[in-house]
Amino acid sequence: MRIRFSYLIAVTLAAGVSYYMLTGKTVIGGQPGAGAKTITERQSDTAENLFAVQVELHQARVRASQLEVRGRTEADTIVEVRAQTGGILEKRLVEKGQSVAAGDLLCTIERGARQANLAKATASLKQAEIDLQAQARLVDRGYAAKNDIAGLEASLDAAKAVVAEVELELSRTEIRAPIAGIVQDPLADAGDVLAAGSTCVTVIDSDPMKVIGQVSEREIAALAEGMGADVRLVNGVTASGVIDYIAPSADPDTRTFRVEIRLANEDGRIKDGVTALANVPLPASKAHLVSSAYLTLDDDGRIGVQIVDEEDIVRFQPVEVIGADRDALWVGGLAETARVITVGQDYVLAGQKVKPMQAQAASLMPQAATDGSGSAAEVQ
Repeated sequence: MRIRFSYLIAVTLAAGVSYYMLTGKTVIGGQPGAGAKTITERQSDTAENLFAVQVELHQARVRASQLEVRGRTEADTIVEVRAQTGGILEKRLVEKGQSVAAGDLLCTIERGARQANLAKATASLKQAEIDLQAQARLVDRGYAAKNDIAGLEASLDAAKAVVAEVELELSRTEIRAPIAGIVQDPLADAGDVLAAGSTCVTVIDSDPMKVIGQVSEREIAALAEGMGADVRLVNGVTASGVIDYIAPSADPDTRTFRVEIRLANEDGRIKDGVTALANVPLPASKAHLVSSAYLTLDDDGRIGVQIVDEEDIVRFQPVEVIGADRDALWVGGLAETARVITVGQDYVLAGQKVKPMQAQAASLMPQAATDGSGSAAEVQ
């Protein structure tokens, strides 16, 4: 008699299940059988299987930083001394590089008809005085009416005004220095025809000298008027200055603020228009110095570090990078003391319990560190 193949499969499965049930361990009423581990033993096994990470104890350190302001030198005052009247330049009394004091005569313009106009106006004034005096004598003797006196007095006042106007026009033929400084280009030469408003000479007052720079809107809050600055020019000249001016509003195109640093320049060694780098020391503060390899991102894209709390639970701590030093970064946002995960931070999640392994103590910097790099504020 032939046996169906399906019967053979059913018999084989039944035999296998029976064998498994007869040879397995039986637990009755939740009681562990012989050789079963207790809850304490199972928890111990779990602890031994925790993900191990390397941690490093970081202590906040004193950080003395500075802000770099890149700019250029600019003289305190540059004045193009201009003619107030027209005419031919008769003589220029100064040369380039010559020092002048306020009020010194720089140029003279030929007087031309101005001298004749002054003589004419003076004669008219004298005639008006004579007429008034004669009329006054006639009035005193009763030969003239007092009403005529008022008209002659008005004529005298008008003559005086004309004389004053002509004298002022004549004085404008002498061009004088409005400030003390050094003469430089552009200059007019003798024989040039000057119109009103044309430049005779240029005078530059280079003491004090200024360094003009632009500071970003993120860094401007760290600066204040009166703060000191160490300035180094591209030609090697160094000087110390003071922040004299901070613009109250930002440039709408660059979103930067104009900053002016005043430098003493009595000897004139600092020239106008030279590229300069100013380092402004900032107040010391506490921060952590960590390797850039310790930084990671959370799900929201925030930059931070993974730390381990007292219960060995991983915590993500957002930080702010505030400076750089050699191969490490200064960051803010951590507690005074923090156990930072240095190896394995990308393989654990916040809230996960881990097995911290202490790293070898290695100091990145001395306890009192100085961040010499600062941050650069570009110049327009």
